[in-house]
Amino acid sequence: MGLLGSGARINGGMSVRISRRAAVGGAAGLALLSGCSVAAVRPTATPPARPEGWTPILPNSDLAVGKSRFLFAALDERNRPIVDAQVRLRFFDRVDAPTDPKSEVDAIFRGQGLGAKGVYVARTELTSAGTWGVEALVRRADGTQRALRARFEVRAQSQAPAVGAGAVPTRQPLARDVADPKQICTALPPCQLHDLTIADALALKKPALLLFATPGFCVSATCGPDLETVQSLEPEFRGRMSFLHLEIYSDPQTQAPSQAVNEWRLPSEPWVFLVDRGGKIADKLEGGLTAAELREGMERLV
Repeated sequence: MGLLGSGARINGGMSVRISRRAAVGGAAGLALLSGCSVAAVRPTATPPARPEGWTPILPNSDLAVGKSRFLFAALDERNRPIVDAQVRLRFFDRVDAPTDPKSEVDAIFRGQGLGAKGVYVARTELTSAGTWGVEALVRRADGTQRALRARFEVRAQSQAPAVGAGAVPTRQPLARDVADPKQICTALPPCQLHDLTIADALALKKPALLLFATPGFCVSATCGPDLETVQSLEPEFRGRMSFLHLEIYSDPQTQAPSQAVNEWRLPSEPWVFLVDRGGKIADKLEGGLTAAELREGMERLV
C-alpha cells in the first residue's frame, strides 16, 4: 500500500469493495492524504523505523516503469504533517546492496488549497520493475534536517492507463440520462461537468481533462478540493478543453465501482487524466491537486 494513499484504494479488477486500513502515523497521518485502502492491493511502500520521530509517507498507489509523478510526505515527531521543508529525493533501484542513486531531484511542495494534505511532488523516471528505495533529504525552515528512507514497488506496467496510451472511450451516464443529478455527482451542489461522455470528448478532437473523484464519499477529503480546483480552472480554459467529472461508485451504498473506474482500472482515487487532441493520455495526476501544478499540464496541451 502506498502509505496514506491518495484516496480510496480500488482493485483494478472486478467485484471491488472499498475498506479502511490503518496507516503509519495514526489518525494524524490518515488526515494527511487519505484514509482508506482496498483489499487485494499489495503494499507499494514499506516504512522503516522512524529516525528521531519523523515518518516518511509514500502516497502513490500505481508506480510503474517510465516517467512518474512521485509523491512524498512526512510526519514529524508529533505526527503532524511537515509542510515547510526543502526536500531532495534520491532514488535507488536496489535495496539489497549499496549503489549509486539512479536519479536525484528536488520535490516541490504542492499544498495551495489543500491545507495539511499537501505533498511534495517530483517528476522522475523509474527504469526497471521491482523494489526500489528512496532517500529523502528533508530540511525544515528552522534548520532541522533528517534523511528519511523507504522502499516502494515499481510495476512493469501501470495498472491505470499509462501516459502515452489511448484514453478509454467510456460512455458514462450523463446529466440528461438521470432524473436526479445526485445520481451521477456527489458534490453539493452537483457540478456541471456531466454533459459529455469520454467517448464524446474524444470525438471532439480537442484536449480534455477527466476527473475521477467522489466528493461525497472520499475518505481522504481530497476529492472535493480536487473538484473545486478543476472548477476554478474551467473558465480560464473554457472552449479550449473539455472538462468531465466521473464518480467512483455506481452505488456508493454498496461501494460498487462505476463502469468508468472498471474500464480505466483505477487502483485508487482521486485521479486526473489530461488527454491531448489525438486522444492520448498526456499526463495523469493521483491524489490532491493544486491549481498551479494542474495548470502547467493544461497549458502544454492548449
